[in-house]
Amino acid sequence: MTRSPKTVVPVLCYHSVGDVRRDGTLRWSVSPGDFDEQMALIRERGRTPMTVSGYAAALRGLAPLPPRPVLITFDDGFPDLAETALPMLRRHGLAATAYVIATRVGVAPPPDGDPSLDWDQLRELRSYGVEIGSHSRSHRALDCLRPTELHQEIAGSRQVLQDGTGTAVRSFAYPYGYHSTAVRTAVHAAGYSSACAVKNALSHPDDDVLAIARVLIERDTGVAGIAALLDGTGWPLAWRGERLRTRGWRAYRRARHLVHGARPRLSQPTL
Repeated sequence: MTRSPKTVVPVLCYHSVGDVRRDGTLRWSVSPGDFDEQMALIRERGRTPMTVSGYAAALRGLAPLPPRPVLITFDDGFPDLAETALPMLRRHGLAATAYVIATRVGVAPPPDGDPSLDWDQLRELRSYGVEIGSHSRSHRALDCLRPTELHQEIAGSRQVLQDGTGTAVRSFAYPYGYHSTAVRTAVHAAGYSSACAVKNALSHPDDDVLAIARVLIERDTGVAGIAALLDGTGWPLAWRGERLRTRGWRAYRRARHLVHGARPRLSQPTL
């Protein structure tokens, strides 16, 4: 595929907008000032913001791709999405998609855990037009699970979120970016029409609708990093299928899961 601004679709993956550590690190917490500057840049560049489901329709050939598209996504569902990020999205007129961990919504976190959105906040996001997607039931590495557990995490989370928001949930984001053929099959069978991976690569009109490539936005990404993404530079174009190192990393994690039931951390490879 020939790279050009017309075919590059940056899909940005944020986690927290604030100055609080998440999962024990500030790496995934973009400061409010930086986030506001990044959203202003997207608007100034004349980008057309899309939800993931809107983009998925274009990937499937069901709708035209608008000029200069960009996607803004959030994983995990921290409260600052509603409290801090939403007012900035509104001010800049930008659409977004929020992937929420279903069983954490409205539940008090453990002493050493991170808080989550409550149902009122989730409905507020939805009323503005933020698409609500599932980030699984409890944020486990799905490609290490048995079929019954996989069904609970994927189909079960969709039902919880649909019951809580009163609207259809059509998109899924793989925790840690981990997915496999079995996981993708389960996502499709559960009724989702799209799913986001990570890959740290640029999406494009031939991307895989069940493994849409995203780039993780970190605290030090800055405006210059977002500008490079919008220019389509510094990142590879997304590929289809699995690379050898992805299969090797999965084999290692499955072995650890069988022995220790180990929980991966967000800073581990997301392929």
